[in-house]
Amino acid sequence: MLFKNIKLIDGNYEVQSDMYVRTKGAFIDYIGKECPEKLDGETVYDGRNKLMMPALYNVHCHVPMTILRGYGDGLPLQRWLNEKIFPFEAKLTGEDVYWTTKLGAMELLASGCASISDMYFFINDMARSLDEAGMKANICHGISSFDPDVKLHEMKGYNDTMQLLKDAKSGVYGAVNADGSDSRIKADMGLHAEYTSNEGLVRQIAEAAAEEKLIVHTHISETQSEHAECKSRQDGRTVVRYFADCGLFKSQVNAAHCVYIEDEDIEIMKAAGANVVHNPSSNLKLGSGIAPVKDYLGKGLKVALGTDGASSNNNLNMFEEIHLAAMISRGITRDANAISAADILKMASYDGAMAQGRTDCGRIAVGNRADIVLIDTDRPHLQPGFDSLSDIVFSAQGSDVVLTMTDGRVVYKDGEYSFIDKERVYAEVKQRFNRIINEL
Repeated sequence: MLFKNIKLIDGNYEVQSDMYVRTKGAFIDYIGKECPEKLDGETVYDGRNKLMMPALYNVHCHVPMTILRGYGDGLPLQRWLNEKIFPFEAKLTGEDVYWTTKLGAMELLASGCASISDMYFFINDMARSLDEAGMKANICHGISSFDPDVKLHEMKGYNDTMQLLKDAKSGVYGAVNADGSDSRIKADMGLHAEYTSNEGLVRQIAEAAAEEKLIVHTHISETQSEHAECKSRQDGRTVVRYFADCGLFKSQVNAAHCVYIEDEDIEIMKAAGANVVHNPSSNLKLGSGIAPVKDYLGKGLKVALGTDGASSNNNLNMFEEIHLAAMISRGITRDANAISAADILKMASYDGAMAQGRTDCGRIAVGNRADIVLIDTDRPHLQPGFDSLSDIVFSAQGSDVVLTMTDGRVVYKDGEYSFIDKERVYAEVKQRFNRIINEL
């Protein structure tokens, strides 16, 4: 596809006007002011009144929880989980998860998200659903157990992870390098949290992740009570210190929330190359608090963005996370430029891609994968267009997205999905929600 006469946010997060961009196969092949020679079979897209930006990377999500949207509203985290979420989730089947994942994919693609890092269960059903929809994903099973004699290799979550890893490396989800590193769907190692596990399990997960060279996806210090209770259980150690003592940070760790981590935690995570995943909507909705992201960045921690699940947000719209992350950081620091618009957008795109191990993604640059979003700027709230970066962070809505491309394939355009039957998905999810509610 050749995009002509288009404004874009380039690989340096600077705005360029009247550009030509060509995708060839899965990659961006050309960016320039001059029109390249037309290729056979090339589709031309007129980019007037459009803004091209890198697709977004949602690095903490529970996408099947779209079926739980609005369920349990008004409860704090632990009551929300134990009284509402866990009993409902116990009724889910693999096919339920397949269809609710498809619903989440619709929302994500329509708001410019190319890839998610997701923690749930029935992960191979999730992988099939997301791959069919045209998305990328790093998927893990949120492994948990209090059994002191538990053996990781006997757990379903671990074995499902190994099957997903095998499928990804063998090319089930797209062509791969020798190490399987560029598969559209990747397996991460999941550890749900400190408060849903014991030390033996954490150590086994740490060893398995290091052996398989997998990213570890986990929750860390989401609430003040979680943080304090861990210190009470673990001889004064924070979640980060405890996980470090168990060997978890020998692998790359993507740590969701980190609202209450301490100075030593920051140093441990920075030295290990770990990523904080900031989830502003979820932390606000559940009353968990506000992560001091400016402080983290100033101390050298890497930060990406996530939505969390649709039951604790209640949407999967990364534009809302971009907006809130910028606004909150300025409000709590009383600094009108605490984190720049360019840096916020970079957190939501390039930094997210790096957290997923997708080193050729996240920027509009020649040689990078063609993960591209087009915004319709012919909207009142995006005029007069004086500062396009500011417009994206403070004015744009997910509904302004008119095209989403992943690996050079158009997966969403003008309200239509290339690979999803919208009406079938709606019907399936409603039917499955009603079944479970009637069983509770």
